Amino acid sequence: MSLRLLSFLLALLAGLPWAAQASAINICYHYGCSRHAYVDIPAEADAWLAARLSAANSPETERSAVSDAVTALYHIAARTLPIWQDKGGNFRDGPAEGRMDCVDHSSNVSTFLTYLQDHGWLQYHTVGKPAWRAPLLLDLHYTAVLRDMLSGRDWAVDSWFKDFGQAPVVIALDIWMEGFSP
Repeated sequence: MSLRLLSFLLALLAGLPWAAQASAINICYHYGCSRHAYVDIPAEADAWLAARLSAANSPETERSAVSDAVTALYHIAARTLPIWQDKGGNFRDGPAEGRMDCVDHSSNVSTFLTYLQDHGWLQYHTVGKPAWRAPLLLDLHYTAVLRDMLSGRDWAVDSWFKDFGQAPVVIALDIWMEGFSP
């Protein structure tokens, strides 16, 4: 985790008040996006996101910044939603109120990526439609997608694998499609 992201998250977790609300995004959880809520994104968070993404000077560094941004946006959402209880995968979080499956994660991360794109903060990528794979009929899995505008390569941005608060996996979509699991 980058030092800048860690500093931002520590301030966020300390409960420092935010001066103004910039906008709201729709977050879903509780498996299959069965629950929805709007989360306000503070203006200060927007300023941090803009600065973090503007520091990117290549597609690779932008993907790293996107990973930090997704993590930060999830932390903002967890201030008002029980998603902080989510565990990686589908089975370790039991009946937790804030549990999320890959449908929830791919929807939320796609929402986050679209938020970044709509603000003009993505310089090297565009947001693709979520992708899915089914290497075994019972192993259906979804992910959010970024497309590298220079190479045309698609990248999976997958937060489902890890416990809440950890950075999402960002990996070439063709590798993800082969059944990648960290």
